[in-house]
Amino acid sequence: MTDQEYMLRAIQLAKKGEGWTNPNPMVGAVIVKDGKIIGEGYHKKYGELHAERNAIASLTESAEGAVIYVTLEPCCHHGKTPPCTEAIIEQKIRKVVIGSRDPNPKVAGKGVQMLREAGVTVVEDFMREECDQLNPVFFHYITTKTPYVVMKYAMTLDGKIATKTGASKWITGESARKEVQHMRHQYMGIMAGIGTVLTDDPMLNVRVEGWKSPVRIVCDSKLRIPPGSQIVKSAEKYRTIVAYAEQKNAKEKIK
Repeated sequence: MTDQEYMLRAIQLAKKGEGWTNPNPMVGAVIVKDGKIIGEGYHKKYGELHAERNAIASLTESAEGAVIYVTLEPCCHHGKTPPCTEAIIEQKIRKVVIGSRDPNPKVAGKGVQMLREAGVTVVEDFMREECDQLNPVFFHYITTKTPYVVMKYAMTLDGKIATKTGASKWITGESARKEVQHMRHQYMGIMAGIGTVLTDDPMLNVRVEGWKSPVRIVCDSKLRIPPGSQIVKSAEKYRTIVAYAEQKNAKEKIK
């Protein structure tokens, strides 16, 4: 296998964490020694081990003198898990091939510096474009401190979103509806207005087994959400946020 094939494998592994790592990035890692893969892993879920440590945990032999291909610069700070740079150095891995640079100020080149200071050879920006495509949401949030928002709506060719009577259930095809389920799994939250809740009584959850439902956010300025709505009745199962405007408090603040 070539260097490109090893990194492609790391990218493939990283994608397995889609929807589960938020707000962390998706990351994959492959450890190679003497032309064969001796360990591989990915960041499976927020709060759990990062890709490098999962790859190390899967080692079939000593990683001393090996090369690790990782889609994102290894972390060098203590968060919910210990630094991956420490694990790489402890395993005496001789070379680290990195795809994306981490814009997080807690890392941002510090991981690479720590590795090099420990005598580890580091190659940066290897297949960076392909690796960057894994984490547009993470990069956007870290660099702008604003949410990454995707707007979804359906409209007919003549500009309609429903029939006059509201009797139509769907104006989209099966593939579009499947993509909506994928988006709900992929992103952290889903927002809808009270008008949608009153008209459609939606669940706003994921209906594909094995996928994660997003946090449901309902914009309801006057708290008109019906207690008998599906949103309310399923609130214990799915985390739900209702955003409203309380007029009394608003007047007191103005004064």
